[in-house]
Amino acid sequence: MTGVEKVAVLFRVLGAEFARDMCEGMRPEEVSMVGEAMVRFESAAPSEDEVRAVLEEFRDMMSSGGIFANVNETLHEIFQAKFGEKEGESVLEEVRVNAQVESPFKGLEGIPFADLERILSEEHVQVQAAVLANIGPELAAGVLGCMDEERRASMVERIATMRQPPPRVLRDIADMFIEKTRKLPRFERIDPSGPDPSIKTAADILNAAADGANGEILEKLEEGSPELVEKLRETMFTFNDLAAVDRLSMQKILGGIDTRLLALALKSCPDDVSDAIFAAVSSRTKDMILEEKDLLGAVPLSEVLDAQKEIMQIIRGLIESGEVKVSVGGAGEQMVS
Repeated sequence: MTGVEKVAVLFRVLGAEFARDMCEGMRPEEVSMVGEAMVRFESAAPSEDEVRAVLEEFRDMMSSGGIFANVNETLHEIFQAKFGEKEGESVLEEVRVNAQVESPFKGLEGIPFADLERILSEEHVQVQAAVLANIGPELAAGVLGCMDEERRASMVERIATMRQPPPRVLRDIADMFIEKTRKLPRFERIDPSGPDPSIKTAADILNAAADGANGEILEKLEEGSPELVEKLRETMFTFNDLAAVDRLSMQKILGGIDTRLLALALKSCPDDVSDAIFAAVSSRTKDMILEEKDLLGAVPLSEVLDAQKEIMQIIRGLIESGEVKVSVGGAGEQMVS
């Protein structure tokens, strides 16, 4: 359970008065994220064990002093006593800005790369560079990936040569972008190297489409957006999805794959994938694959991933030609015996 979901549980269990007091110390986008989590709980409520674990964690934090109450009031008293009322407020504001500058764009986390790039493109290039330089490498890389090659190179050059804006200016830019993106959906990015959530959503829809329909859609889309089609195909069926392929389809797939290539791909994969592959071959073939795998010794992970990608290209060709039918994410027809 994420931190936002834990707060949503506390708000729901401890009531509106507690939630109202807590919201006073939160930024608007944080309140929105908690509200969205509470709405999601209406259709997929957490289990009793999950709720109990959150409450126990909250109790432990309370007993160890991990919850800071009235921190604003305390800070005002300290700084006014030290610097006087007027100067104390000024110094405290500067402290707040400097404290927040380490991650001023945290409110942008979870926004789809394409949406963030679209909003960013409306600003001056210097502002774009300042944002990309401070939103974290994974998010910045995702946004850069949505730009054309020339603009991407120009932006990296500008980031590498720019001077860092003053903390207050950076904070103002962050507030502006967080406000502009306030109504955009946010997604949990569990794996920064995984697909853009928008791509994943489109791929799931295509997986659920009737036989032949997804091929027609991809063919039409490829005329104008070949790179997008490649991303969709990679997301629609991955190497790990081989674990769910039936024995007959797996045999058809393996018939066109070189033993050494398969052994290399199996160097790093979940057990259920290798189990599904070995269940579809004879014991002699299995021994050959395992022997080839041992003979390869230690290999770079990049070579293993390249082998898996090559196998997936072969499989996608079989799927698109209709020689093999697979179901991803439970989208296929239920089988009965």
